[in-house]
Amino acid sequence: MKILDRYIILNVLVTFLFILIGGQILSVVIDITQRMHRLENNQGSIKEAVIRYYPYWSIWFANTFSPISVFLSVIFFTSRLTNNSEIIAILGSGISFKRMTIPYLISSSIIGMSSFTINHSFLPLANKKKNKFHYQYLLSSRYKNKYENNQTISTQISKNEYIFIRNFSRKKNIGDEFVYQKFNGKKLAYILKSKNIFWSKKNHIYILYDYSETYIKKNKDLFFRGIYMNKNFFLSPEELLPEEYIAETMTSSELKKFIEIEKKRGSKNINIHLNEYYQRISLPFSNFIFTLLGLSIASKKKKGGIEKNLVIGIILAFLYLFSIEFTKVYSTKDYLPPYLSVWIPNGIFGIITILLYWNRNRSLDF
Repeated sequence: MKILDRYIILNVLVTFLFILIGGQILSVVIDITQRMHRLENNQGSIKEAVIRYYPYWSIWFANTFSPISVFLSVIFFTSRLTNNSEIIAILGSGISFKRMTIPYLISSSIIGMSSFTINHSFLPLANKKKNKFHYQYLLSSRYKNKYENNQTISTQISKNEYIFIRNFSRKKNIGDEFVYQKFNGKKLAYILKSKNIFWSKKNHIYILYDYSETYIKKNKDLFFRGIYMNKNFFLSPEELLPEEYIAETMTSSELKKFIEIEKKRGSKNINIHLNEYYQRISLPFSNFIFTLLGLSIASKKKKGGIEKNLVIGIILAFLYLFSIEFTKVYSTKDYLPPYLSVWIPNGIFGIITILLYWNRNRSLDF
């Protein structure tokens, strides 16, 4: 590896870490000031948040915004080279623009591989810790009450089985007005109802109070009543009523199995989970796109220098983040397949990058 390669790789990586860590510190300070009252309302403290929440939140932040940090670091470092006429000197020494791109791509490969590993293994573990603290201490009183109490469960647990619960408390594991239906093909074959339902964590079963059973037959329906019944649906309340962000707390192998189960159950939230799965692959790949895009923008000397390039970079970064969220919303509403929703932003910015890079290569190479 040549001295120039080592110089570019080292500076890109150091600048990347500086921007990433600086962004994390700034974001943590802003986040604490905004959430301080919620911590106090939920009997939490800043010390607890700093120890039990923000270290895991920082892992999520670093991974989610790694493409943007790469982009800004490449723009910042390359703009400095351009302003100092170092790029002209490099090209004038006989090194082509394509050859100069190689150390940039090596840098993005190091970051991309790190992001890929974190995405599939470490980030889900960090998200579990982060989300546990978030639901306990950082929800507003209105959403905390909604999250812990009076949840409505309406779910398909197999191809021909359905469960409905009017009010379910996550905190107490108690629900009201329980209904279980089993179909034989398209015909209703069995109904189980109870006034109350309780989940026993110790025995991993549901206890139904004041229940009734109806077996629907061709000639005559059979009806039974009872005081209580133990019932095993082979699903915990967490599985019947999964948290909104449960997919991000699973490793990729766990998430894949979970998605298969949800497909069989006919879950309405399947696209949310698929978006998470496909984004773990697409996000590390975007590091390459933004590396080349940053190099293409910053390698041209323009009035305003680094400041102008950084402004352009920040605008494009926000457009990228907006496009990801925009396509994911369309996916959750079944307007777009999940794999397309996470790859469309990369595709759009990839085309822009190819055109800009080709144009810079043509104008700078000599």
